Amino acid sequence: MQLEVTGKPKRLKWWQLALLTIVVTALGGLSGRRSKKSERNLYRDLKQAPWAPPAWVFGPAWTVNNFFVLQALRKLVQETGSHKKKLLTLQVFIWIIFFSFNYIYFKRKSTVLAFLWTMTDTLLAAVSFTIALRKNKQLAWRYLPLLAWTGYASSLAGYQALENKDVLLNTPALLPPENTAT
Repeated sequence: MQLEVTGKPKRLKWWQLALLTIVVTALGGLSGRRSKKSERNLYRDLKQAPWAPPAWVFGPAWTVNNFFVLQALRKLVQETGSHKKKLLTLQVFIWIIFFSFNYIYFKRKSTVLAFLWTMTDTLLAAVSFTIALRKNKQLAWRYLPLLAWTGYASSLAGYQALENKDVLLNTPALLPPENTAT
């Protein structure tokens, strides 16, 4: 990204990008408009995958993801070629998913839609990585943290969608509960 200062383009410095990352991540967290305590309670109350991390891991993970996606955007703005428009369009959808996820998951409590959002984010990251890899490897690597995280998160979201009811869609858990009676 470039800033216009007295007619001269000025690139964002790494610390400005880091600050922007923190702001973007905080704004994304506001979309659910729930307290951190209620978010932790929801996460604790849902059946989690045995490989799920503690809830506190998600904040730092998304901060890292956002930093690299913003780096990709900064690099992409300087690119030329047919891939630029495609990657910018994919970035728009990546950010729409990021900014709407907390609303869908924490506010509306939809495990099924959260799974669809996460799978779509994984697909967008994979397509972005693939397109960028053909044209600019340095740009492509900036999508890799998002691809890795959303791939992992998709497995968690899929487990939740199968094991928990969906409040928004009013559907029961997609897998029947295990019979613990002996």
